[in-house]
Amino acid sequence: MNMKRSIILVSIISIFTITTISQARNILLNSSFEIWLDSMGVRMPFAWYTSEVNDSGSATRTTDCHSGLYAIKLTGSDTSAYAMTISISIPGSYYYFSGWCKTQSFTAGAFIITWLKLSQQPATSPTIIPVYYSNTYRNYTLFLQAPDSAVFVNVTIATLPYITIYVDDVTLSDTSLTGIEEQSELKQNKLIEINISPNPCQNSTTITCKIPEPTRASLCLYDINGRLIRILKQTAKNLIIEPLDTKDLKSGIYFIQLKTPQKTIIKKFIIQK
Repeated sequence: MNMKRSIILVSIISIFTITTISQARNILLNSSFEIWLDSMGVRMPFAWYTSEVNDSGSATRTTDCHSGLYAIKLTGSDTSAYAMTISISIPGSYYYFSGWCKTQSFTAGAFIITWLKLSQQPATSPTIIPVYYSNTYRNYTLFLQAPDSAVFVNVTIATLPYITIYVDDVTLSDTSLTGIEEQSELKQNKLIEINISPNPCQNSTTITCKIPEPTRASLCLYDINGRLIRILKQTAKNLIIEPLDTKDLKSGIYFIQLKTPQKTIIKKFIIQK
């Protein structure tokens, strides 16, 4: 890693440390490429380092975007074009990656996610998400868990040589930093159980709840932002078996809330299509 790149990475880490509280869900700064600055005489998206430093015209601002005003256009020459950023991660935490791309090439490049130790050495092998042909913006998603030794995470989007990719809305969300959190085993009432199977699921799953004795209970479905999606059940039984059709729900993190007069229990599950 050259000196200029190291300075940019240190600056990004410092900025992120200051703004962690306000960036409670998505941990990547300027994830929609809306802010562009002149850095070392080169225009680059704020908090991102790009191939534009060494290859003029390889990483440029474009109004052909998925959302907002701008996106980034990566154009490879005899070498790859790329944009990368680094953020602080929490060891062992679960993350949800999402990025939007479009390209006219059938095999165009990839998102590369690398967990780093404090020394900035890789904590494990990189995760590679290939980017394929799509004449409109296509969403690429993946659930990941940070290794126990990970302190930072590096997210890169890179093209193959002589390939162009439009990129926008690249996010990495820490699911433990949302409005609703799954309760740990220590916090849960051992006499109340929630089982969700299969989990992750695609088009359907089954929720089984056991309560010590018949009592009033409600079963609700929430999304990752804490918004109520459905009221699934209101009953006075002590055993609830509820099938859940998820065909109309997007891939992502969801929560089941079981509420009784005595306790409220929350269980996380994943829809991955």
